[in-house]
Amino acid sequence: MQLFYDPDLKSGIHALRDEEARHAFQVLRKRVGDVLDLVDGRGGWFSAEVKAISKRECLLDVTELRREVSRAGHRTTLLVAPTKNIDRFEWILEKATEIGVDRIQPILTHHSERKRIRLDRLNRILESAMKQSLRAWLPELGELLPLQQALEETHLNDLRLLAYLGEKETPLLRNNYQRGDNVSIAVGPEGGFSPEEAALAQSLDYGFVSLGPNRLRTETAAIAAVHTIEQLNW
Repeated sequence: MQLFYDPDLKSGIHALRDEEARHAFQVLRKRVGDVLDLVDGRGGWFSAEVKAISKRECLLDVTELRREVSRAGHRTTLLVAPTKNIDRFEWILEKATEIGVDRIQPILTHHSERKRIRLDRLNRILESAMKQSLRAWLPELGELLPLQQALEETHLNDLRLLAYLGEKETPLLRNNYQRGDNVSIAVGPEGGFSPEEAALAQSLDYGFVSLGPNRLRTETAAIAAVHTIEQLNW
């Protein structure tokens, strides 16, 4: 299945957004009468017949097939520090979307080496990963925030967890999460969270968890965390 994405989809005649229209015409060589599968990033699945198509426009006759109430029975928020190598951060976004995440909140920490990100490019990464993995929900991507602000803005009803190496007897994530819990989990940068940041997190009701005995790169830790949560919800 080749999925198309348009956040403004609705039943009836609809002009596909420019980028997707160009892809349909120039890359996939779609023609009048072809049927496309589409999602709106908010749980909606659609089918549409191409009524007119050119380099500039793709007109569709759209029918809504079904609507998912939510991505899953739980909500996962990943707070993660962007990596110095932006390719590694883009990989986090791609894989977390494929596995299943609802919100990604980039964080600025004491050891952060990347202090700027391009949300427009990163949102395109999320869109592509959503379509590739045949999902109808587009994860929300927040602006880069200082750690304290990001921690404070966490949903009050979430289980709050911080992946931290500074404690000898830190419980494993898999032993500290219950199926169905909404969760916010924070993963630090290269160099990890500082003791002061860990203390701040504790003051905001974040509990420490371990992702295993080995020291992991930021991107590995982020995906290990998301995958563990999703696996425990299968």
